[in-house]
Amino acid sequence: MIWSIVFFINGLLLLILVGLMCVPILVELVLTGSFQINDFLLPIGGGTFVGGMLFFANKKPSITQIKTADAFLLTSLTWLIVPIFSCLPFYCCQSLNLSFIDSWFEAVSSLTATGCKVIPDLSQMPRWITTWRFLLSYIGGIGMIIMGMTVLPMLKVGGMQLFQTESSGKNEKITSSTAKMATLIIAMYSVLIMLSFILLKMSGLSVGDSLCYAISSISTSGLSIHSDSVASLNNTFSELAILISMVLGGSSFILFIKIAKGNFSLLKTDQQFKGYLKTLLVFSLILFCLRYYNSDAHLLQCIKDGFFNAVSFITTTGFYNSKYETWGSFAVVFFPLISLIGGCTGSTAGGIKIFRWQLIFSCVKAHINQLRRPHCVIKPVYNHLQLSEATSSSMFVFVFLYVASILITSFLLSLYNLDFASSVSAAISAVGNVGIGIGPFVGTNGSVVAIANGAKIILIISMIIGRLELLTLLALFQPSFWK
Repeated sequence: MIWSIVFFINGLLLLILVGLMCVPILVELVLTGSFQINDFLLPIGGGTFVGGMLFFANKKPSITQIKTADAFLLTSLTWLIVPIFSCLPFYCCQSLNLSFIDSWFEAVSSLTATGCKVIPDLSQMPRWITTWRFLLSYIGGIGMIIMGMTVLPMLKVGGMQLFQTESSGKNEKITSSTAKMATLIIAMYSVLIMLSFILLKMSGLSVGDSLCYAISSISTSGLSIHSDSVASLNNTFSELAILISMVLGGSSFILFIKIAKGNFSLLKTDQQFKGYLKTLLVFSLILFCLRYYNSDAHLLQCIKDGFFNAVSFITTTGFYNSKYETWGSFAVVFFPLISLIGGCTGSTAGGIKIFRWQLIFSCVKAHINQLRRPHCVIKPVYNHLQLSEATSSSMFVFVFLYVASILITSFLLSLYNLDFASSVSAAISAVGNVGIGIGPFVGTNGSVVAIANGAKIILIISMIIGRLELLTLLALFQPSFWK
């Protein structure tokens, strides 16, 4: 274990975070000509002191020295330390008057692209806090993609070794190609946000609203500047632009990078992307039928509502354009369940992910065929490649722990007098980084501000565990890890 590397990189990230805290200050200065200096003293001063101490106290190590154990610890500590300092602007904002737990919850929800809010009335938020929330979701979205395509394949978490590249090869070291991949991911991420911004601006939204919803859609955070999400826009073209953005945000960014390099055939051959589009289409049609059967709305309205909300839940974005709780009792069960699906790996979406469902179906199919022909050797196949035992077992362990995490979180939440539906829905919302579900806390117009601090801490931990793909953080609790 090389602690200097872990401390050095976390110090560097904290210093970058402090630099980003200057963005809301600049926004306020440009738009109003002033800002409350007291709101920034502790966040900037504390972040600079701790980050600088960690950065300068550790000699700059060679990045190629990072191995598996260091990557486990680095990834976990980063998602534990950065949210602590990210919450300080919320805590120090005098007009919000949030407790530290509430501030921490808001920061973790933004960074993990969950989008579950603790502030009931978003219209009362200062402009600079709104800027900070969306900035956190922006950098959180980048962190998810980079972690999913560079760190997790190297750590062989949940079958992610299928997506190993030259930056996460068999030597289990992070090489210089990681920096190249990270640069390409950030560039593609920013290009998609700009494309979404253009579509939203063309739909009639203001520059500020267009930028906020573009960041929120591509990062699949579901953060909104209105308490009633997208429903307040009442603009069909804006909803269509957000729907397209959510589909892009839930897709593999590595796939887009390869397509940008001229490999257009992947649109037809990539098994995960094809499965992703088919899943969106099938469940959108189901929700359209459900909406049409349970309302008097006209046909086009039902189609729009069905497709928008299906894409939002499957990609774990968490937007909504209508009160889906009124669609009947079937919707109350159906919406939380489809949020378990998730988007593609290498995207900003949470959930179990499309490729793992495809692996499960492939393993089940191979097992059934093996029962029919016991003397044959039948291996599960994914993207024309045979799956190894290590990949299959890693995937099944992940899915088991994912479901177990939801059940445990639901049980713990029930200890704080949350009803069954609210406990289960909040657990799915937190572990899957969905941010929305059913009930008074995570439903439409819901807020967790009224629940106990203990329940909020449980949800905070669940959001971080879900974003770290569970095994990354759980590995730290093994005594053998520290030997």
